[in-house]
Amino acid sequence: MATVKYETVIDAMWDQWTKGLENIAEGNKQVELWTLKTLEQQQEFVSKAVEQLQKVDKQWKAELENLQKRTVENLRKTAGNAVADSYEEWTNRMSEALSKLQSLSVNQSKTGYTMVKQAQEQYHQVITQLLEEQKKTREELQQVSDAYVEQVKSLQKSFAQSVDQYAVVK
Repeated sequence: MATVKYETVIDAMWDQWTKGLENIAEGNKQVELWTLKTLEQQQEFVSKAVEQLQKVDKQWKAELENLQKRTVENLRKTAGNAVADSYEEWTNRMSEALSKLQSLSVNQSKTGYTMVKQAQEQYHQVITQLLEEQKKTREELQQVSDAYVEQVKSLQKSFAQSVDQYAVVK
């Protein structure tokens, strides 16, 4: 009949338990990494949206200015200076009004994006701090768990040895 080595069974049982805890900890670490990566991607998206808004704003102004210049030049050639000057004065006034209206619209969008960006940065800081605290807690738990497992294993092995001498079947 085979001899049962209780110490090996005890070690195997607690090693599996420890591996299970390590797998849970690894899963938590992966979720933390995904969370940080997602937050960084969101921040990048907002930054790019603000850049695009500014780029469109500049492009719109440049195209409008170019259109006005070409129209004034064509009017000078075809209808004369008086008509071109009148049109230019009228378009300058319209441009000012459109520019103010467009500026209000763009500023409102910029303000919205800026608020979202600031909120995201604050959220990112809070999440990062929370993840750091979670990491510390996980490391402390790992140390306590390892010490506990070693104590239990030692206790169980001592108990198995003390009972082993009274075993009928070996």
